[in-house]
Amino acid sequence: MQQIQLTENIYYVGVNDRHTDMFENHMELPNGVSYNSYLIVDEKVALIDPVEATFLEEYLFKVKSVLKDRKVDYLIINHDEPDHSSTVAAVLREYPEVQVVGNAKTFAPLEAFYGPIENKKTVAEGETLSLGSHTLQFFMVPMVHWPESMVTYEQSSKIVFSNDAFGGFGALNGGIFDDQVNLAFYEDEMRRYYANIVGKVAMQALKAIEKLSALEIKMHPMEQARV
Repeated sequence: MQQIQLTENIYYVGVNDRHTDMFENHMELPNGVSYNSYLIVDEKVALIDPVEATFLEEYLFKVKSVLKDRKVDYLIINHDEPDHSSTVAAVLREYPEVQVVGNAKTFAPLEAFYGPIENKKTVAEGETLSLGSHTLQFFMVPMVHWPESMVTYEQSSKIVFSNDAFGGFGALNGGIFDDQVNLAFYEDEMRRYYANIVGKVAMQALKAIEKLSALEIKMHPMEQARV
């Protein structure tokens, strides 16, 4: 399987869903969705958000194709919603020493969904986590669109993993960058996603954009956000 890189040592390991007909049982998905996840390989390895459980086998294959025999040190949970998190328990079984990273509001719902998590790390607004040459920084974006929502910023590559704030519908068809896809198609699907999901928390979304505007951002891939 060809590995997809955002930059050196940062990989896309998400999956496409072309089988689900309805999102949350009321929004049609004629063009499918993708569940997006990212892997940073450094002195420490960070996996940024798992995927929907239906695609566990494909997902673990992609992760292992990058890591080979290396382990995952940190599992970053930016959002508890099951399409982002429902493979958490499986990742913990596969990598039992992994430390699960979330904020103060992450773990109560996450453990209610998947059971107790023994090895966890709670991060606060602006806190950093060094992986070696890469440093992650965490910013809270509550109600975009759940209370525990946060984004992760990688300082050296200047990538913000933006959670649902810039999500959309539509499976990926080989490309992950704007200049690799029919951007007009995804813009329409992003508008539909925003109108149905993020629009109801528009004020919180604007506050999140204002908060992150001070960051130098070179890339903002969809983090597990259905495009």
